[in-house]
Amino acid sequence: TIFGQSHFLTDIVCRHPAYMMWLWNDAELGEARSCGAMLAELREGMAGCGDFDACRQWLRRFKQREILRIGARDLYAHGAIPSVTLDLSNLADAALQASLECAHGHIAPRYGEPREQGPGGDKPAAFVILAMGKLGGRELNFSSDIDLLFVFSDDGETTGGGSGSVSNTEYYQKLGEFIIKAMSGVTAEGNVFRVDMRLRPHGRMAPLAVSMDNAIFYYENQGRSWERQALLKARPVAGDHFTGLRFIEHTRPFVFPRYFDDETLEEIRKTKAQMEAEVERKGKTGTEVKLGHGGIRDIEFTVQVLQMLNGGRIPEVRTPNTLEAIQQLGMHGVLRPLEADTLTRNYTFLRKVEHRLQIEGSQQVHALPEKPAELDAFARRLGYASGESFMTEYRHRAGLTREVLERFLAAKGSGKLWIMDLLNPNSEGGDALEKLAALGFAHTEKSRGELILLYQGPEDAPHTLHTRQAFAAAAPAILDALSACRDPDGVILRFGRLTAKLKAPSAMYELLKDNPELARYLIALLANSEYLSDMIIRDPGLFETFGYSGVLDQPAEREHLETQLESLLGAYDPAAAPYRLRDGETLRVGMRDLFADVGVTGVCRELTVLAEVVLAHMLENARKAAASRFGEVEGGFAVLGLGKMGGYEMGYGSDLDLVFVYDGAASMPDGVDAGEYFAAVASHLTRSLNAHTPYGQLYEIDARLRPDGRRGLLAVSLRRFREYYAEEAQAWERLALMKGRPVAGDPGFTETVAAAAREAAFHRPMTDADLDNIEAIRRRLAESADALDLKKREGGIAELEFALRLLQLQHCERIEGLERGDVAGVLDRLEEGGVLPEARVSETRGAYTLFRRIENRIRMMHGRPGSVLPGDPEAQTDLAHRLGIEEDPADLVADQQRKVHELYESVLKGFRESLRSRG
Repeated sequence: TIFGQSHFLTDIVCRHPAYMMWLWNDAELGEARSCGAMLAELREGMAGCGDFDACRQWLRRFKQREILRIGARDLYAHGAIPSVTLDLSNLADAALQASLECAHGHIAPRYGEPREQGPGGDKPAAFVILAMGKLGGRELNFSSDIDLLFVFSDDGETTGGGSGSVSNTEYYQKLGEFIIKAMSGVTAEGNVFRVDMRLRPHGRMAPLAVSMDNAIFYYENQGRSWERQALLKARPVAGDHFTGLRFIEHTRPFVFPRYFDDETLEEIRKTKAQMEAEVERKGKTGTEVKLGHGGIRDIEFTVQVLQMLNGGRIPEVRTPNTLEAIQQLGMHGVLRPLEADTLTRNYTFLRKVEHRLQIEGSQQVHALPEKPAELDAFARRLGYASGESFMTEYRHRAGLTREVLERFLAAKGSGKLWIMDLLNPNSEGGDALEKLAALGFAHTEKSRGELILLYQGPEDAPHTLHTRQAFAAAAPAILDALSACRDPDGVILRFGRLTAKLKAPSAMYELLKDNPELARYLIALLANSEYLSDMIIRDPGLFETFGYSGVLDQPAEREHLETQLESLLGAYDPAAAPYRLRDGETLRVGMRDLFADVGVTGVCRELTVLAEVVLAHMLENARKAAASRFGEVEGGFAVLGLGKMGGYEMGYGSDLDLVFVYDGAASMPDGVDAGEYFAAVASHLTRSLNAHTPYGQLYEIDARLRPDGRRGLLAVSLRRFREYYAEEAQAWERLALMKGRPVAGDPGFTETVAAAAREAAFHRPMTDADLDNIEAIRRRLAESADALDLKKREGGIAELEFALRLLQLQHCERIEGLERGDVAGVLDRLEEGGVLPEARVSETRGAYTLFRRIENRIRMMHGRPGSVLPGDPEAQTDLAHRLGIEEDPADLVADQQRKVHELYESVLKGFRESLRSRG
């Protein structure tokens, strides 16, 4: 692993082969080594060194051995990035303390010990090394410089030695020179760490060491904004830590002012802009991990400015560690949950990339390889299949990071002043219109008029002062969110239609004012889904839940949904409970789909589990209604889910394909027929789910797949169920039953029904005539379908599922776990069983995922079944944009359909041949 990933570490092994045996036999790779343990070993080794140069050599050999250990932790043991950077930082801390002791031991005999000679009398002076930058935050790279500041307690003189007495300033200047020589002087063994002293007061022209009073005076009177940022990470690492903590305490008002003025903020922004301009000039904006767009510096800049803005009133955010700062900013509501999560994940990702760049040759490299072959090799070292797959994720993460930074920049300070000009109907709004154009609005005058209407309200019912103020305060966040849309002009019109339906728009504005992240959510919903937006119009209170920390992080488990439903049933209007649960959770899943990269499989599974919980509750109500009419009956009823519900593949607005089965031998009250009783249960359940109510409709129910179809009874006995599928069902009905699974009912009986369904679907022979029947149905579907149909068209979802079901029938006796309805699970089992090669499985899964993603996004917009690509090219482009697809969606779908049709033809041919060989 080491030889394959790092020339630098390979050189260490070649130079010191014994280190490899130590690494294998003695080194601990599970966790970071403490600074104390490393310092103890350094002191023990230095005790045997005869002079300063011998100490320097020992330091370098020790550093090389420890770097090899830490490199192995990163490359071989896959240690977490925070642990690896802590390990490197502890090594630097220990080396600095050892260098300080070595330097002091070398020059103290010549000059004596420094003493303070101030008003308090003669006493020993104290010296501290403060780390800033990455070392200050305990975030070192494998090739980081270490940014240091040398501070001593007070002026005075030394006690004198072989070369007489000198001032404390001169003594600590010499001490600093020897510390730097011990650390960064290059010998045959290299250096320990490169030292950068440019962050000290007055910069490189000033003495290396500064007294406490002079340093504090400088920062209070001459310190610039970027120096505030530098001191954010100040941490005592060697020498007298108490002196270091005193320095940090004295400079705290400078770093964390109680009130942060816009002028300073603008100065910080200009510094950042200058850095970005330099990177852009070099053409590295998209490949510079540290300084490029969405890079490490973007995250650090965002976090550090937020620390300076809020550290005066929130002590907990005053940490030099970036990840800790993000956590604290999130916990205190400065960053929204998704922002904090995005910055945490992306910072860890970028630091890992940076480590891999630098560990190769121990060089300060921050630019990704430009040559395709080199990028591919680098990507593989990070675990990616290719440079292209790595860059896809890199650009995605960089984009998310940049969004957080730019939202922050647009929402703070004097940047808000143009908003009032924009909303003032008596102003010409020249600058404001330019701002709108810069945000992506094409029809600036029209959109400005819509914004003024939102601010003022309609002429016949103007808004109150409170409502106008609330909208003005929320406007920056709303506009920022709109700027991320492909068609902000159209979305602002939809926003206006939404607020026009609200009785009190001020409530919505207040929500958005106090929680800008909600503005991003709302605008994304309006841009992507009329269906989900209508839910908010019906119940605006649903939207507030997304302001809670972590609400989008994890899928809601069934137990949590049941608990949530129970809580809603205890509210003032229990009849609304299942509707509120369905709407709220569908909305949450939609937000996870848009913002949390859940993936289509996760979205479909979450929507399916939600439907199961609602269905179980409504079945309970139906049983109670039947009991009140006929009397109590225990057990004997099962609801089978087919289609998308059976396969855990429900989308937005999917209907429920259900079959109701009862136990004909169940014990019934006198005079009550089991068929009549359970038909009443099924009928009540179907009506309650289908019903259009003031709360909306829960689900459309489709029971046409039951035995005998529309002509048959709504609920069938288990005996009739078995009989029908054994003797009367057509081949396509058996294929449909392959997706059947119990989704509600009495536990013991549902298992019996599930076993009967599996037997009927998977274990009855298929004939050539059956195949002809299936093929005829498939052909009719394809011929009658729209040319852009994702489902019925040749090579679409239906054909893909036909192919997989035939493979299941052909191999289910041999492959365990193949009796199932979900496409993803079937593909996994077919690959494991050797039926389909990995490449074919990957190709088929990609096609299915693409079809479902497009179908889900089409359905997300309108909330009703629909599997046809829009025919209008502009609508197709908009759909592609919302899905993040760069290719033409129609061409992409056609290419995938061609591959799926090839699979189907191959499977059908193979199945026929297998029938003939058995016959």
